[in-house]
Amino acid sequence: MQFDGDVLTIEPELTMEEIREFEQFIRPRLDYIEVIDIQEGGVLHSSALLALLVSLKRTRPELSIPFLEQGKTTSNVYGTLNWICHD
Repeated sequence: MQFDGDVLTIEPELTMEEIREFEQFIRPRLDYIEVIDIQEGGVLHSSALLALLVSLKRTRPELSIPFLEQGKTTSNVYGTLNWICHD
């Protein structure tokens, strides 16, 4: 996790325990963050991170999460993963 002003950058390879810790960290600070970005080149290891990001976006719709907005990622193991997030 890395802060740069009001931008928070995280790795996509978070374990379930790290996702729980991330949620406990981010929820009280959500009003102070404008962008949550995912580091390039990583592989999404769990759909739990995707679910958490969707939950954060629904909690605060003006929050920018480019990873969600692009609607896809690629994996050497699974190929291209696509998703659709509705408001």
